Amino acid sequence: MAKELILEIGTEEIPAGFLDNTINNLASLTKKALEENSLSYESIDSYGTPRRLTLRVKGLVEKQEDRTEEAFGPPVKIAYDENGNPTKPALGFAKAQGVDIKELTTVKRDRGEFLAVKRQIKGQKTDKILKEILPDLILSLPFRKSMKWGDGEITFVRPLRWILSIFGDKTISFNLENLKSSNKSYGHRFMHPKAFKVTNWDDYEKGLEDGYVLLDQIQRRDNINTGIKELAEKIGGFVPEDPELLETVTNLVETPVVLKGDFEEEFLSLPKEVLISVMKNHQKYFAVFSKSDKDELLPHFIFVCGTPVKDNDVVSKGNERVIRARFTDARFFFDEDKSSHLETKLDDLNGMVFLSEIGTYYQKTERLTELAGYLGDQLGFKDSIIDIKRAAELSKADLATQMVFEFPELQGTMGKYYAELSGEKAEVAKAIEEHYMPIARDSALPESEIGSIVSITDKVDAISSCFISGLIPSGTSDPYALRRQAIGIINISVDKNFHFSLKEIFQSSLELIIKQTGDKYSDSSEETLKNIINFMADRFRNLMTSEGFSQDVVEAVVSVEFDDILNSKRKIEALTEFRKATDFETLGAAFKRVVNIVKDHSGNEVLSEHFVETAEEQLHSTLSDVREKVEAKILDKNYLDSLLIMKELKEPVDHFFDNVMVMDKDPKIKENRLSMLSQIKNLFFKIADFSKLNT
Repeated sequence: MAKELILEIGTEEIPAGFLDNTINNLASLTKKALEENSLSYESIDSYGTPRRLTLRVKGLVEKQEDRTEEAFGPPVKIAYDENGNPTKPALGFAKAQGVDIKELTTVKRDRGEFLAVKRQIKGQKTDKILKEILPDLILSLPFRKSMKWGDGEITFVRPLRWILSIFGDKTISFNLENLKSSNKSYGHRFMHPKAFKVTNWDDYEKGLEDGYVLLDQIQRRDNINTGIKELAEKIGGFVPEDPELLETVTNLVETPVVLKGDFEEEFLSLPKEVLISVMKNHQKYFAVFSKSDKDELLPHFIFVCGTPVKDNDVVSKGNERVIRARFTDARFFFDEDKSSHLETKLDDLNGMVFLSEIGTYYQKTERLTELAGYLGDQLGFKDSIIDIKRAAELSKADLATQMVFEFPELQGTMGKYYAELSGEKAEVAKAIEEHYMPIARDSALPESEIGSIVSITDKVDAISSCFISGLIPSGTSDPYALRRQAIGIINISVDKNFHFSLKEIFQSSLELIIKQTGDKYSDSSEETLKNIINFMADRFRNLMTSEGFSQDVVEAVVSVEFDDILNSKRKIEALTEFRKATDFETLGAAFKRVVNIVKDHSGNEVLSEHFVETAEEQLHSTLSDVREKVEAKILDKNYLDSLLIMKELKEPVDHFFDNVMVMDKDPKIKENRLSMLSQIKNLFFKIADFSKLNT
């Protein structure tokens, strides 16, 4: 008969950011443990609040099924001598299995007859197995950070306070150091701290409900979301979707109570990003916007309380006092910062270290200014160079402001406001705000060209600085978010149709660093540049395959050349489309044959006086015509048409291989033929290495 397992791990408050992963891990690790122990079940569900992790396994069998195990020994032909007596291999096998030689049987296998031992294994009772695996299950839950407490040696995300463990109506007893499992649980820490007895899931749910605990995290989230929308509607506003904040507050409470607070309208004179940041990042409040003007912030906020109270107004007033103090501080910082020009903050950057081995933010700003000007010039923005360099020069100045010191998440945003207040051009101010973008892999990219250029420059300098000083990402470790910054460079380049040389921009960046650091890294600059380009190529490969491009197509393009990001993507797009042609496989096969024959041959001048066969002359004539047209299309970045024109080489190449022996005895004829094939290979290599395609 199947029964139900309920496991509850009671803890001190688990950090909100840890809870969702832990709930999922509890279910997945349980599934693995039960299957490894041959225990079948109907379903596994896991739940969590800040103070408890709960597992429910329905339809769990009472015992393992009986099973037969078979162990195989030596072949029969060597197990007995000519007199039928067991040999050492047979005796050794019997001894190893703990049986008498007479208990061995003979079984037929693919390779002949072998000695064997069959055992009937009686299935163990589930409660006995659970007593062994549940402690291991609890302690195997992974966390980014764990802790010890008291005099104990075990570690967990937060101190363990109780363990509820029942199977059917029976307690599964085990100890984790001084903590013993039982059939008791606890409600809300303040509203219902007394224990209650559990015999089944209905008891458990009823006990939690009476104890002011809403266990199901999805239901908690939905209740909070509904409460926020209803409350915002009542005050004539709306709250934008914010899954991250919603998840956080869901994981902070056991019984959610959604309430509203107000603040003085005079605070609306502050930049709205400041108010939102204070509410969201520091207080976990939801900002309310006007329904009539979706960019207009209303003087209200919505928050989630974790404890039911008799008078909601008292709680709201308390939160209003907190937010008022926060906003008052922010207003003081804003007034102090805007009393002087943003440019005056630059000198303060001399005292702020960017990287200990590289220098200060002031030195970084100097590099960014020069590098942004260089990139702007390369991209053809000669008329905007002054604005580009000005935006780069001021891009880090807000790091020295009081507002950003207190609210670092506002860097760039406050730079924009202070630049505007200082009389800088709107384009410069916008670029200062945008140069940190994208802040995540899939987040918004800079809108303006100037912001895009400064953003690329900032990311190039960060990658160069880290690589040259040995701070290279490895495995899952990437403390400076260099992978994200590399993807940002790629996405911005594609989005803005920027054509530039990665090698040249990173080479320029490294030279600026070397110049500032007294040539201490000059000997390693060449190797560093190579590592950076490989790093960028790997990010590009991953990004392209994640967008749905075939891995072999991506590799065929990147392996030939990876320098201009936009060119590389367009080649991948062209090759992907070209691959759809019905005769693609035969063309690919012909080109692979060319590559295999010429290998590393460089391709010298082809001399017509060394032609012997008509097929040679025909191929050379077609090649000359095709090459001229292809190179013109490549110059126009029209890679698909280039590939379509290359198809004209297929029949002459096939005819050549059918009628010509490339490796002729005459070295001059052989060299001439290899040179012509090398020129064909080099022409195709302007797009991709077809030999890497799966045809």
